[in-house]
Amino acid sequence: MKSGTNWLSGLLSSHRDIGCYGEYHWQTLITELQFKFQTLPIYQDLNHRAEARELFENMVKECLIKKDSSSKVLGERTPHTLAPFVLTNVPYISIIRDGRDVLVSRAFHLHNYPEVHRLFERIPEMAEENQHFLNDPWYFQKNPEKLLSHEVLVQESVNWWKSHLEQDRATCAQHPEVPVKFVHYEALHQDVERYRRELFEFLDVDPSRCSDIQGHLKPGFSQERPRDFLRKGQVGDWRNYFTDDTKTWFKEIGGQELIHQGYEDSLDW
Repeated sequence: MKSGTNWLSGLLSSHRDIGCYGEYHWQTLITELQFKFQTLPIYQDLNHRAEARELFENMVKECLIKKDSSSKVLGERTPHTLAPFVLTNVPYISIIRDGRDVLVSRAFHLHNYPEVHRLFERIPEMAEENQHFLNDPWYFQKNPEKLLSHEVLVQESVNWWKSHLEQDRATCAQHPEVPVKFVHYEALHQDVERYRRELFEFLDVDPSRCSDIQGHLKPGFSQERPRDFLRKGQVGDWRNYFTDDTKTWFKEIGGQELIHQGYEDSLDW
């Protein structure tokens, strides 16, 4: 989430043979189904369990085919960890972004959609700042130190980002047979043509059968839109909003993950 999933989906769909659509959130269903597999007596018959799983996967595939019956490769873009796998024997693509930029992007997202989170109830000062932002979309550009001034917001967001990446590493280690392609948002931003081509090759489609990268498919936006879902798309935007306190809170939880991902060489930033 807030790592470029919409952009990546659009880049994939720029190929004539690929259709990548929406957020179906099938993980919620498969998690419940897997729980039932383990707990209900009827599913202790392994053959029946396998049949039920196959029926579920066929439903997912049929849903995508109903959306687009002409593309050779179909997919969707729910921002989620790799596990639980909704489909077996299919390739997965995971986009990774600097957690500091994810934090900034998530903070703006929450202020644009305050109804989706209880942070505004738990932190009255955040609710006050939200009112300022709703009245003036440039409030945080004028007061950058306010955006990430709440420790709970920072800690919960960073822990969520770090846990997501850790879970995906563990999943890949446990399931080496599953083809997974990781792409860093920043690398895609720097050389979108190269990495889009690599993604097409990963999906085994002819890289030449695609449209030009133009319009909303270009990296970032020429002008920031603080009230839009797709706000800025800039690499390193965190530098505009991080205070010394924000840095301290982030490093406590996500500092080592930044190093692991190659964003920093040490905690001295």
